[in-house]
Amino acid sequence: MQKKYIEKETLCTYCGVGCDIVGTVRNNKIIKIYSKKDGFISQGKLCIKGKYGFDFVHSKNRVSTPLISKSFVKKNIWIEEEFGDSLKDFNENFYKTSLETATSITAKKLSEITEKYSPKSFCAIGGARTNCESSYLFQKFCRETIGSPHIDNCARVCHAPSLRGMRETIGEGASTNPYNDIYKADFLLIIGSNILEAHPIIANRVVDVAMKGRAVAVVDVRPTKLLKFAKYNCLIPFETNLLILNSMAYVIINEELYDEKFVKSRVKNFENFKKSILNDQYSNPNFFKNVKGYEYLAEMIPEIAREYANKKSIILWGLGVTEHIDGSYAVMAITHLALLTGNIGKVGAGLIPLRGQNNVQGACDMGCLPYYAPDYRNPKEIGMMTPDLVNEMISGKIKALYNIGEDIAHIHPNQNKISKALKNLDFLGWFQGSLFYWNQEIWPKKADFILGGLKVPGFMKGGVYINA
Repeated sequence: MQKKYIEKETLCTYCGVGCDIVGTVRNNKIIKIYSKKDGFISQGKLCIKGKYGFDFVHSKNRVSTPLISKSFVKKNIWIEEEFGDSLKDFNENFYKTSLETATSITAKKLSEITEKYSPKSFCAIGGARTNCESSYLFQKFCRETIGSPHIDNCARVCHAPSLRGMRETIGEGASTNPYNDIYKADFLLIIGSNILEAHPIIANRVVDVAMKGRAVAVVDVRPTKLLKFAKYNCLIPFETNLLILNSMAYVIINEELYDEKFVKSRVKNFENFKKSILNDQYSNPNFFKNVKGYEYLAEMIPEIAREYANKKSIILWGLGVTEHIDGSYAVMAITHLALLTGNIGKVGAGLIPLRGQNNVQGACDMGCLPYYAPDYRNPKEIGMMTPDLVNEMISGKIKALYNIGEDIAHIHPNQNKISKALKNLDFLGWFQGSLFYWNQEIWPKKADFILGGLKVPGFMKGGVYINA
């Protein structure tokens, strides 16, 4: 007899918007996903990914049992001797085994590596779709159980610059306003984000206010679909985010558009900042008069700056700001604009970083960063960031990597370098709760160990690898 369907409420995990979703499940299979009409974040709407992108959950290619690389077993003879009866053929590259066997092998191999080379030869990299509880336990496992300070997460390639830039300027690395404050703002500045495609549910709000006559400025290196709704179509040269933002600060200071009362009561070191901006020849928008093809910026930047300073304004930004060598400084420049004009700490005025994944904030809050313990306390020892860890894998100082939920070989720059680093490890353990593209040519074939078999009724099957 066919079971009656059930409905489960949860959050969409595709991006950082956090839309409320309801999954209709029958016989442990998702039939459809929708959002309630009174959904606070989703407003009863979902993008195409949130509404239809669930086929992968039931894909036949998903890993549902722990897998251990045959090459890893061959290098470690004791595995065959102690656990041979628990290893069954999966394919030409992997054995499948039980969860108990997989964790036992992992524990023994990690103990062997850390005793031989020191705990600091181990590192852990987490993913920003991992829930808060798992992120907390993961960093604690790394720092306390293993004794290594080397814990990081994939915010390194998205909004870690937002975290750093905002914490160093306003003391907290999180959005200052709820999304519905977009309706209460008089001016929106969107920089480095193709919001209609990357965060469609937030874009709905922006389009709504733009259609009602509110001013929107779009600052980007290429035309996006949002431009047709914008008052200011500000196309800029590559790698000039910081230059543009400082040019806005120049106009605001030079024309005395800043909120003198707010600056006097809430801002430190204003005079030093004022002096540095006004004395920087590159911060003057007139600099663009001599940049071929972008001469119009000499007039447009002051117009945007004036409107931003004189209205209740929100700045929204994405990876087009943070994924640059000056990402942290560009975010600082964004917060400087808010502090100059008093556009912070108010309804309809503030700062909204558009997160790339659903729990970037939570993974960082829980301490999955080398320089922060949970709740942004100072750790016992500061560890290395992912790019440095990759270098140390190549040099041979990092011998073991345990990874949860980040496809490091796919998303990090210079994939040839990443591949070289992973091949040089003595141990590579991979937990991927949503692993389904296992036939790809990238990291699954490079993993020593894949731990799987986890199951949440109606939603998720998990996988873990071991390899070297």
